[in-house]
This record gives sequence, C-alpha cells and structure tokens, in this order.
Amino acid sequence: MIEVLALTGLGLLAYAYVGYPGLLWLLSKVTRARPRRAGEPTEWPCVSIIVSAYNEEHVIGERLRNLRDLDYPPERLECLIGSDGSTDRTAAIVEASAGGAIRLVAFPERRGKASVLNDLVERARGDVLVLTDANTFFQPDAVRALVTALWRHPTACAVVGRLEVRSPTATGNLDGTYWSYETWLKTLESHFGAVLGANGAIYAFHRERYRPIPADTIVDDFLIPMTMRLHGGGEVFFVPAARAWETSPAQVSHELRRRVRIGAGDFQALAWTWRLLLPWHGMVAFSYFSHKVLRWLGPWLMLTGFAANLLLLRSPFFRWLLLGQLVFYGLGALAPAVRLVASAARYFIALNAGLGLGSVRFVLGLQRPFWNTAPRSEPASDRASTRPSEPSTASSRQDAA
Repeated sequence: MIEVLALTGLGLLAYAYVGYPGLLWLLSKVTRARPRRAGEPTEWPCVSIIVSAYNEEHVIGERLRNLRDLDYPPERLECLIGSDGSTDRTAAIVEASAGGAIRLVAFPERRGKASVLNDLVERARGDVLVLTDANTFFQPDAVRALVTALWRHPTACAVVGRLEVRSPTATGNLDGTYWSYETWLKTLESHFGAVLGANGAIYAFHRERYRPIPADTIVDDFLIPMTMRLHGGGEVFFVPAARAWETSPAQVSHELRRRVRIGAGDFQALAWTWRLLLPWHGMVAFSYFSHKVLRWLGPWLMLTGFAANLLLLRSPFFRWLLLGQLVFYGLGALAPAVRLVASAARYFIALNAGLGLGSVRFVLGLQRPFWNTAPRSEPASDRASTRPSEPSTASSRQDAA
C-alpha cells in the first residue's frame, strides 16, 4: 500500500505535466480539428471592451492609449473602464480621457472584480464582449482577430487570445517560459474545442452567453467560460492571431502570492463546476481532470509521494527516487545561484506551494474576492517603448495553474 501511494502520487503528477500533453498531442494527430468557417464577418458587430481596475494609476493612461490604437471600426467599439473603489488617481485619469469610445464607471466602494464585471456587462452596449486587464496591452488587430474567431466557430461559447508574458528571468522567475508551455497546451486543447477557462488578459464571447458570477468569485477568468459551457453548452477555442502582452511579476515571491489566491479560487471553481467532470462531457471532462484537477491536487500528490517514499528506503529504487526529489527541491532553494534549471524547479515549487496554501485558505474561508496589483518590474512608459512587434507566445493567467 505504501509503495502504491508513493508511485501513484508522483505518477499522477508526472502524468499531469508530461503524460497528458503527450497524449493530447498524439490524439490531435489522429483526429480532425473542430469544423470552422473561412473568411471574415461581412459586417463587424459592436464590441464592448471591459476592464476592471483597482489602483492602476501607473498603467491606466498607457492602457487607454493602447485601446484607442486598435484597428477596429471606431463607431462599433466602446471601452468600459470600471474603477473598483480605487484610492489612487485611476478614476481621475480615466475621466480625463473619457469621451468617444472610452466610458468610465466609477464605483465608490471596493466590492471585488466579480461584482464589477457583472455590472459592466449589464451596462455594455456591444454584441461581443472582450474582457481584459489594465496592465495588458493589445496588438492593434487583436479585437478584430477575436471577433473573426467567434464568427468562424459557431459552436464557440468563448475564444481566448494569445498572451506573451515577458519574464525577467535574471531574477529567477520563469513565468514567461512556463506560459510558453501552457500556450502550447492550449493549442492542443483547441483542436478539440476543449480549452479550459480563459486568461483574464484577452478573451471574448457573445454577450447573450454571459451568466452573472457570484460576488465572491476569486478566479473569474476561469469561471466565466466554464459556467457558460456548463449551463449553455459550447466550446472554447484558442486564437493565436489575437495577441497581447504583459510583464510578469519581478520576483517569485510576488508570483507565490498570486498563486495562493489562484489556488483558493481553483477549488472554489471546482465546487461550482464539478459536473463538467462527468463522463458525458467527453473531451472537456478528460481535459478538466487531466489539466486542472490533477494540478490543483499537485501539492498533496507531492507530499504523499515524498512521505510514502521515506518509509520505503530499504529498496534501492526508492532510495534513488527520494534522492531525485531532494535534488529537485534543492535546486529550487538554490535558484538564485544555479540559474536556469534551478529557476525552473523553484517556479514549479512556488506554483504548487501557492496552490496548496490557496486550497487551505479556501477550506478555512480565509480568501477574499479582492486582488492587489503586483509590483511592476519596470515603469509603464518603459514597457511601452519596448513593446515587441511580434509576440512569441502566450497569460493572465489563471490558466497557468
């Protein structure tokens, strides 16, 4: 029994991160992709871009300029910026730039992102809604690409754009590298219309598909598409042509705090959408269990495998297995000195530590539906001046969990 626990814990973890992507890749080679139409819409629909912001004075002005530069018919575009009780100059900056496509909705009290999104969706005029973050920057054709993807996939309940995460790897944060892996996985899942959730930086859906989410929702970008799929059916597709970028947190400690919040939100979302794991949901159930649920259980699989391994040291195989784990965790601790390989180990450990702590906070009812902006690694103006013309890969990044 102890051997089974050790091998099962570590084996499921290996399957979630290596086996499942490999299996998905094989399936994509022997099955046809979901059917889609060719071309573009004959008439571009009205679009509402929705941004929920809290204390984003350092980036919101730059974001507004970015939204004004979009290549989409201006008479069919509006941008709703909701200030969630911001205590800095966020609302004032938006108000000074309001007019034309820009609309400020200033909420006097901070209620959490879910409540802001529900209210903004209700006030939106567009037939298509695009949700994004204040610190994300679109390429000019991003909205056009999202709208085109919705038109090409009539079965879609949502489409998810491609986010490049620029990661300052010198500080030991490999968020960008990890997200490249996640983007590849999204591409494979999109073959089956089985992308799970979205990333809060860039995704879109038809307004009539939206269902209000609970006010205490923690990971809205995952829950919104999954709720649509649960109650109204439909598929979710990845759109590489809809490109955006943002800068990841400068320190792994910042990423850890984000992971704790996401970890709590993951288990909250599971409690609300577990029915999508039932077998008759087909590929969605398979992907949900393999890509998400097993990863969310990752911290406990790691602990189970390690603890059981300690009781099996009479066997040479398990002594080597324990040594491998100790080396991996040691690399994570030595990341600043050993750089690339160690940084990857450190990021993996931080990811799972955050998920574990987040699950505990959820069970204890300690996680609140609020977020704080992570410290920026460089001034907003500097990021704008170095914006790449061709983003390499894809963010927000709930999906990184």
